[in-house]
Amino acid sequence: MVRKPKNKILYTKVRMLRREGFSYGNIAKQCATSKSNISLWCKDIKLLPAQYNKLFANKKKVLELGSRRLHEIRVAEITEVKRLAEKEMNGKKINDFTFLVAGAMLYWAEGCKTNGLYIANSDERIILFMLKWFKNFLHIDINRIKAYLHIHNQDNDLVIKKYWSKLTGIPLQNFGKSFIKQPGTGHRKNILSHGIIRIQVCGKGTENLRHRIMTWVEQIYHIIETK
Repeated sequence: MVRKPKNKILYTKVRMLRREGFSYGNIAKQCATSKSNISLWCKDIKLLPAQYNKLFANKKKVLELGSRRLHEIRVAEITEVKRLAEKEMNGKKINDFTFLVAGAMLYWAEGCKTNGLYIANSDERIILFMLKWFKNFLHIDINRIKAYLHIHNQDNDLVIKKYWSKLTGIPLQNFGKSFIKQPGTGHRKNILSHGIIRIQVCGKGTENLRHRIMTWVEQIYHIIETK
């Protein structure tokens, strides 16, 4: 038994709108009353399947519009963050010490620390950065760099080797045998268009160079720790 309110005109209008298939939110706006009242007064009214489908479609549309608007707001926020970040860097110059520190930290994070001197990554910018860093601070000629790929079984090994060779300047003959991930081996399945490349310094004195880098890392950490 639905309990009728004192305002019978409002009650009648609310029930009429609900029978026509309007949502509680829409009725609340039209009648200036709460959704809880509408729910109480209309709980015995059963909508037809077509009415339910229409309400669901309208709700979905509203949610999509809201989601799109939130996305637009977020894109605008990120654009502003990037603009301010670019402004912070305008006119700044990177001196040799800053370059040295940046490369040492990157090697600390991504490079080999125990046996050999190499760093692996899929990001072209990191690889190009480290090749320049190796040249500037370790005086490593490009011919001393060997490269190894980590790719999927469906990738064209030679095509990817040529891509990295052209990008980095590492001679094609300096590319070693690639590691090819076979399907069903438990490796992650997201495909990197050019795989992962490992650039490795070879030749006499390599171990000493790695110890030199890691000493730079220790000294940089000490400077920051005592700052």
